[in-house]
Amino acid sequence: MATPELRAPFQPELSKFCKKEPVTLAELKELKALLQEKGTLDVTRAKCKDADGNFTGPFSASAANAKGDHKGSSMFGSWLRDNSIIAYGCYITDPDGPGCEDAKACLGSIATFLLTHESQRMELIINGHKNVTGTDPATWMDRPHIRFIGETGLEDTKWYNHKQNDALGYFMWARIQLALAGKMPLTGDHFKLLGQLFDFLRTIECWKDLDAGHWEEHSAQHASSLGPCLAAVKAFKELMDKEGMTIAPCKDDTLDILEKNLEAQLGLILPNETITPAEHTRDADSALIFLCYPLGVVSDSMGLQIVERLRKVMGHIAMCRYRKDSYWCKDYKELIGDDPTKHFTDEELKHRDSLLKEGEEAQWCLFDPMVSAYYGKMYQKTRKDEYLKLQQLFLARALAAITGNDCEFGPWMCCEAYYLTKGEWKPNDNTPLVWTQIDLKMALYEMEKSLAR
Repeated sequence: MATPELRAPFQPELSKFCKKEPVTLAELKELKALLQEKGTLDVTRAKCKDADGNFTGPFSASAANAKGDHKGSSMFGSWLRDNSIIAYGCYITDPDGPGCEDAKACLGSIATFLLTHESQRMELIINGHKNVTGTDPATWMDRPHIRFIGETGLEDTKWYNHKQNDALGYFMWARIQLALAGKMPLTGDHFKLLGQLFDFLRTIECWKDLDAGHWEEHSAQHASSLGPCLAAVKAFKELMDKEGMTIAPCKDDTLDILEKNLEAQLGLILPNETITPAEHTRDADSALIFLCYPLGVVSDSMGLQIVERLRKVMGHIAMCRYRKDSYWCKDYKELIGDDPTKHFTDEELKHRDSLLKEGEEAQWCLFDPMVSAYYGKMYQKTRKDEYLKLQQLFLARALAAITGNDCEFGPWMCCEAYYLTKGEWKPNDNTPLVWTQIDLKMALYEMEKSLAR
């Protein structure tokens, strides 16, 4: 396939870094200083606060911008998936500083939310009192909730599709990573919670569950949901070995059953995202990059197949989530109405999908940094120059997408996505997206590791 396009950056000051030849360590240092000066990677604006102005631990999905703080929008909520990746990124890029403390506070707040509000839901399901499998929207609120109100730690009672196994897997994996690193040893209640989550995933047979996946859409068997769950199982087994644990906090065979079935199903699906049901078959989905980095739950050969497939979804600015994705399609706000963050049932999605014209999918900014980071890992492992050049290419694409001075939400920001509106590609309302910010921070971290070797 053709080499991904590298366009001129929206911010001219980034031109010297948006090149195909790898930056030097000195240039990388200069770049990081520039981004710090401009506040591009500052996630503190998205920290949730209680009524007294104290930080509560989690982050809202989008940070404050020139037009406000997203209050009243669903993007003011705290997603488990986003927050778990954000927490891991904060930790890995600053393991001995405030980033690690933010990670601990974030993951601690998620654990408290799950223990306080969602454990009872899981027990009803584990013990056979509720059946939440299948595609009936009436059962989606009965699953453990994957989004909550960060300011209060309470459930958001509005109807939502909570059948998102990947979100649970990401939390478990990130929590275990900090335990493995000795930064946040498991407490008794967190140990119990992880066991309950593993038994829940076993009960619903997550390896064949038709969940909503990363994008909270079409009910299907998503590889991007199986991967985080498998990564959590493997990480917990590693932690057990390291700590000399002989008893897991779940049924004796739960971890083995999960590992066996998740590995088998991933082997059948990858490098596709979905093959079941057939009408939702998808051979390239940007969500799969997270299985390559940071999860590292696929082999090198499969990881390379995945990123090669992703060239199908690469655009001139960033990357589609997948082809034929109607979310933030051309003139989305005019077509959908006042709430661009509206959530959709499977039936409602059919209408939304009918609005899309080929090539008018939104281009999302959170993937190029992860592709760069993955190629960085490959370079660090093999020392092959081709991987370093690809690491630089995708880092340059990520930098080029930082908002320009004409952006209505403010300059020097990491967008969620660019979409077509009135004939122009512009950042969507969810700017800046904290997930994109932390992905870019991890990409810079991996570039520094590559150049320092």
